[in-house]
Amino acid sequence: MGPDASEAEVQRALEFFLAYYRDHMLDNTCLYPGVREALDGLLEGGTKMAVLTNKPVRFSRAIIDGLGLSSHFFQVYGGNSFEQKKPDPVGIEALLAESGAVRDRTIMVGDSGVDVRTARNARVLACGVSYGFQPESFVDDPPIFWWMKWLS
Repeated sequence: MGPDASEAEVQRALEFFLAYYRDHMLDNTCLYPGVREALDGLLEGGTKMAVLTNKPVRFSRAIIDGLGLSSHFFQVYGGNSFEQKKPDPVGIEALLAESGAVRDRTIMVGDSGVDVRTARNARVLACGVSYGFQPESFVDDPPIFWWMKWLS
């Protein structure tokens, strides 16, 4: 919108975007090959899984529900679930407390350096996927583990 946009114009544009996104967020959203099978296997094995994203929580929950994955996750937190967003560790700290998970047996799987920094800030392991939002950002923030697209 540019530096000269008024606060009212920015607010109107944001409202337009959010309404449009709400109606179209699943139009081109799908799981990468092998992801459903991996999530099914983890769930069947008793792994507690959650989603922590910077996307607004209502959209995140709607997307997960629309993909038929709601039963896979015990919790979904978005960027507006806490006062701070990733890479602040508050979301992981809340999930650890809710799940009773052991910190040194917890892995944050993500597609960006922000996810790796979040894991580091929470003192949990980081697994990076080689596809998704910003895998190129792993150059500056490399994860400990990798899940390459060709493995799925």
